[in-house]
Amino acid sequence: MSATKTSWEDLSRLGWPIYEVYKRANRERDGTMSSERDLYLNSGIAADYQWWCYNTTVGNPYIISRVPKQTSREETAWSYDNSENSRPFEDTWTEAWSNSRSATLSISAGVSIGWHNSVTIFDVASSNFDITISVNATASETKEQKYDLSHTWSIEVGPYEKVSLIRVITTSSEIAEYGQDFGLTSDSRIATTGKKWKDHWNWAFNANYLLSSPRGRLNLQGNSKAITYSFKLVRSGPKGRKIEPLPVNLRRAVCEGSLQPELVIFEKWAAQGELVVGSEPIHVVAPGTD
Repeated sequence: MSATKTSWEDLSRLGWPIYEVYKRANRERDGTMSSERDLYLNSGIAADYQWWCYNTTVGNPYIISRVPKQTSREETAWSYDNSENSRPFEDTWTEAWSNSRSATLSISAGVSIGWHNSVTIFDVASSNFDITISVNATASETKEQKYDLSHTWSIEVGPYEKVSLIRVITTSSEIAEYGQDFGLTSDSRIATTGKKWKDHWNWAFNANYLLSSPRGRLNLQGNSKAITYSFKLVRSGPKGRKIEPLPVNLRRAVCEGSLQPELVIFEKWAAQGELVVGSEPIHVVAPGTD
């Protein structure tokens, strides 16, 4: 993508109207300039000597703020009441579900200078999606993926027990604000003329030196949403209530023909499951029992 030449309007929006540029340049030249007409930006003697000035990004995008949010809800997928029987009961249950994730990147405050380029934000709003967007974009850029999974459990309900298989549906979202600074390329120059100064009429000054490295900022907003499923057993019986996380081999659970997640996604799912369900059984002792 070709670089964008700087205009006087661009410099004005960066805090340097042409008259202020003239005063600064004239001071550098010890007062040998007569007016703003002795300045040249990408034209006149600047073009003759190829003293160009270009707009560019400065540094990498950076995070300004991040607001994560997480909610979980529970549904009973399967249940069996064996509380009136002295013999155990066995059953199998197959659960099919879809984990999904999406991310959107948009421009919340655009560039104020002429600039035709794009910016890439990595891991937009903690989504593991990298999104590239044009700095002049009026519409947002979105990425999304869905993974189909299935797992079968063998469940035993003991004598005088009631057991429920609970699906825990967790929605994780985040709003993140990013900034990308912009300014002038390091070799940008502004041409001047006037009375002879240091044995020359025409001089070019480094634009960043002359104008104290002017900066603007492009503001971007990232939004993400992820829906994940975890499972647990709730047992109620004579010895109280016990909650058991139901393990799922996530790699084997991905359905044939479904999109295959990356390793980092598997790791996120596993961590999410431990966060909302736990990794060890939880015992709630009934009154009067050990």
